[in-house]
Amino acid sequence: MTPRYDLSKIKLGKLLTDPEAEAIVLDVIPDLRKSPTFLVAKTLTASAALTLAQAQIGAEKTEELRRRVTALEA
Repeated sequence: MTPRYDLSKIKLGKLLTDPEAEAIVLDVIPDLRKSPTFLVAKTLTASAALTLAQAQIGAEKTEELRRRVTALEA
């Protein structure tokens, strides 16, 4: 199985252009677009954005999101 995305390389904004990935992200973090840091987070790699988000959403949700997105096959 080849993952569709490498979260250490893809920007969060680009990841959100994939409907399947976007659905996962918004399922785990439904208020993401309302966050005051969203515009900045979109410019970061998904991995960096998740590291920053961990303080707000917790390690469990962060790991769930990583697991679910990396499970998407190429």
